[in-house]
Amino acid sequence: MKINNYLNKNILNTKPYSFPNYPKKKNIFTIGEMYCGPGGLGLAAKKTKIQHKGLDYSFKHVWALDNHKDTCITYQNNIASKQNDKFKVICEDIRNIKIKDLPYVDGFLYGFPCNDFSLVGETKGLSGKYGPLYSYGVKY
Repeated sequence: MKINNYLNKNILNTKPYSFPNYPKKKNIFTIGEMYCGPGGLGLAAKKTKIQHKGLDYSFKHVWALDNHKDTCITYQNNIASKQNDKFKVICEDIRNIKIKDLPYVDGFLYGFPCNDFSLVGETKGLSGKYGPLYSYGVKY
């Protein structure tokens, strides 16, 4: 029980959500990530460094969201914490989130909820329980 309380308070973002506020710089692009999973897209964004005309460009996460607690903990430990100790993954069912409350970001990443699209699952696609959740990404 003590471990769960620690994780909920110190690793996962809980209501009211807090989001890092980066100073607006033309060479830092903010990103949000829906259905972040353990962090494949997040890791790629975090490691991306672009140089152009003497400036270094990079990406900073403002928010990431998933519904699977162990996945959120993995993401937080491997990606978010090492990037910004104020950044916390939102571990919540997207159907309980008001899309308009998610802050604006320069770039938005999301994959389809894999439960219904993965080859190791039942591959129900849009007909499955989770398939229609892609529409929340479209709304954002």
